[in-house]
Amino acid sequence: MKTKIAAKYVGIDLGTSTTGLAYIRSDGNPEIVPNADGERMTPSVVYFDRHEDIKLVGSAARDGGDPERTIHLIKRHMDEPNFVINMDGKKWTPTEISALILAKMRRDCEKIIGPIKDVVITVPANFNELARRATISAGRIVGLNVKRIVNEPTAAALYYAHTQGLQGRVLIYDLGGGTLDITILEVEGEKIRCLTSEGARRLGGSNFDDRILDLIAEAYRLEHGVELFENERQRRRCLQSGEDMKKMLSKLKQVTDTMGNERGGLTRIELTRDVFEEAVGRLFTRTIMLVEQALDSVNLKPKDIDHVALVGGSTRMPHVREILADFFGFEPTSCGNVDECVALGAALFAQKAAQVEEVCNHSYGTLAIVEDAATGNMEYCNTVVIAKNNRIPCTASQTYVTSEDNEQKIEVEITQGEDTDPKYVDVIGRIALEVPPGRPAGCEVTVTYGYDENQRVHATVKDERSGRVQEVAINYEGAGVLNDEEVDRKMAYFERLRIE
Repeated sequence: MKTKIAAKYVGIDLGTSTTGLAYIRSDGNPEIVPNADGERMTPSVVYFDRHEDIKLVGSAARDGGDPERTIHLIKRHMDEPNFVINMDGKKWTPTEISALILAKMRRDCEKIIGPIKDVVITVPANFNELARRATISAGRIVGLNVKRIVNEPTAAALYYAHTQGLQGRVLIYDLGGGTLDITILEVEGEKIRCLTSEGARRLGGSNFDDRILDLIAEAYRLEHGVELFENERQRRRCLQSGEDMKKMLSKLKQVTDTMGNERGGLTRIELTRDVFEEAVGRLFTRTIMLVEQALDSVNLKPKDIDHVALVGGSTRMPHVREILADFFGFEPTSCGNVDECVALGAALFAQKAAQVEEVCNHSYGTLAIVEDAATGNMEYCNTVVIAKNNRIPCTASQTYVTSEDNEQKIEVEITQGEDTDPKYVDVIGRIALEVPPGRPAGCEVTVTYGYDENQRVHATVKDERSGRVQEVAINYEGAGVLNDEEVDRKMAYFERLRIE
């Protein structure tokens, strides 16, 4: 019997709506590994069975029939520290739900390509510090060594460069099931340099599905005078029908389906592509606004872009191509397997990480009292230390002065965001540094931030007068956050779980 050799380069696209795993074949090309159900992409859905201690993942979970025990779109909650799901007396964090998906991928795919240990996992470019940490922890729980976190558009760009030879300045338009990322990169051979990324955490195919459901429900209400669905189970079934209609409208100009319930009976629902596109017009407009924002952030015009590459299943909607062609003056490029190119690119990244240069997708700074040069007034502001779009890994420092006499503890609040107004940035950590008593106001304190290749931040505070230094990892508190010790404990528990 032939012994399987562990795949050396493995990439995982842990997506909002679907998840895929790819590896690099011996000929240097990436390949998707199907799951045990024969699916190339696994729905990112988890079902908790009430009769057996079993967790279903994928299509079987999506069709489980009990919406109260079915978890969809968990990726949208990865940065919510207090988000938990209560199931059978146990609390499940977004990290643990994601780990269930990764566990199925690992167990199923190992049967084909052998043991999987080292991986690269993709995330939306606009994922923040907490969401990136939660993704790494999800991998660790199921025994994966997450060597790198890579942005989804960067992975897709690698795949386009590898398979289609795209060169020059490339804009990646990544409209998936739950998120939108707009990333601009410079591609030279298979060397990639990221210039900027913009995105929306809650703008994707599921939003278009919701709008179709609204249209269907409104038509049924007008004809029968009752609601099309009255509970979550009925709504899920109608939502699935609406998603199927959306997919058909990518190929046909008009589709028909029959829907109904016992109260109102069945009705014939007709939907045209024109009506659908008008109903979702604001969503399309928002995607173009993010394209403009990305271009403006690096002082580029549409004419400065050589290629626009489509990523994500939602880019199959014909209107996506139309609005991009109208905006840029040329047709966007599609690889055909727009659902899979992120996972395929992640495997390439695992092999070629040294050829990719990414940038900070968020600014990191400190809250401080700053004097306005024009008015002389003192204002409480967010001061940026590491600016967005700096090449990573990077380190930057900023020196501040204490404001009061006899301060014995220096407290520094670490922020994420570009705005100077503290109301519009997130405080992601705090550092408290004790210093000797009896010091006057005006003592210098230097704050140093480091931004690593996974776009996670590390902070150091130094009191220049005493020489005392405090280093800190950014820690979050909340029921939905697992610390390192909890992650380690979960590993043994997950090994015993029955995941299908």
